[in-house]
Amino acid sequence: MNIRQYIDNKNADEREDFEFHVFENVWREFTLHLPTTMDMEDDDCNSIDIWYSESADEILCRSEELADMIANIIEGISGEHEAHTGYYDPDEDERAGEVDEYTGWYYVDYD
Repeated sequence: MNIRQYIDNKNADEREDFEFHVFENVWREFTLHLPTTMDMEDDDCNSIDIWYSESADEILCRSEELADMIANIIEGISGEHEAHTGYYDPDEDERAGEVDEYTGWYYVDYD
């Protein structure tokens, strides 16, 4: 029996739990190899294009294209579950008084 047959033989709840477990493992394995805020000095943010925020559980990317590509790769490997992308808009953060290390970065996360 291959993995697809195994999944297809499960009821809907078991299948969803199994697929989410696979998604979480892919996410963890992917983020394990990225620099984190704990690894970086203040100036490092200017020299990298991708990093992982452990506190927010998000992958931060310098460009929208890179964020979309990362989300598509993770979704393609893991199956049914979705990765989400967004942007920490500098103007919105400024108005809300929430300018921080995420401001100006695109992010990838999941539910």
